[in-house]
Amino acid sequence: MADAVPTLTELFQAHRQGLVGSVRSVLGGAADVTEILQDAFLKCWRAWQHGTRPDDPVAWIFVVVWNVAVDARRKRQRRPIHETLDEDSPVAPTLSSASPTRALEQAEAVAAAQAAVAGLSDPEQQVFLMRVSGELSFEAVATALAIPIGTAKTRMRSALQKLRQKLGTVARTEESTR
Repeated sequence: MADAVPTLTELFQAHRQGLVGSVRSVLGGAADVTEILQDAFLKCWRAWQHGTRPDDPVAWIFVVVWNVAVDARRKRQRRPIHETLDEDSPVAPTLSSASPTRALEQAEAVAAAQAAVAGLSDPEQQVFLMRVSGELSFEAVATALAIPIGTAKTRMRSALQKLRQKLGTVARTEESTR
């Protein structure tokens, strides 16, 4: 018996955490992730209804989510920013399992990692997030982005070097202040 083909809804649900991470890396912690994912889902659903059946639907979904998030970033850059007093933190430390000091250190480390990923160029960030959050192979990333596999690997290597440099600097700075 053949395996059942997952529905579009099931694919979105199965990869929700990775998709959320991708949106936040493009738009930051104050992003309305739910709205972006809904918009992306609608785009995917409409394409699905018109017969689009990509070879790798997970990679396709990540590309659509990425594009919707980038479009939202462009729109946000064109209009004035209105700050709110009650912005949700992208990652809330769990105080029940760790001391307050440890929880704060973890939250700072996550914030530093998010800032480092946000500092990557869009092509590097896209490949990095598809590989890490989407758990896609280099072949799937290259196919989804219509780039050579060597280009996907080069972008990933560049992203990792930049992240190591940035996060290594943060770690050394924290150690020197202790």
